[in-house]
Amino acid sequence: MKWLLRVITAFSVSFVVTMAMVVAGFIMAMFSTMDVGVRKFGLFGAIFFEAHEQASGATALEIGVADGAPIAIIFGVVFVFCLAVTLVLEKLKLHKKQLLQAQQR
Repeated sequence: MKWLLRVITAFSVSFVVTMAMVVAGFIMAMFSTMDVGVRKFGLFGAIFFEAHEQASGATALEIGVADGAPIAIIFGVVFVFCLAVTLVLEKLKLHKKQLLQAQQR
């Protein structure tokens, strides 16, 4: 049960971090283009942003996901990192407990 909670927590943290990176990628792609009609890619080619002028003179924005693989890889890396940090912290707590028990003897 303890590990299930840790996996769910790592999944949630990975999702939030990945989505924050996607939003940051959209914002960076949006502000890096100055020309109308030019499609800019961001986040290792995973997302795109394009502004184009409509017939009425208004500017239309087009954003989307061009390739999901980089997003999935980022999610996987962050997920494994979160689980590794959890494992290391658990080992350190166990080691601290053993040292305190040895000191009391």
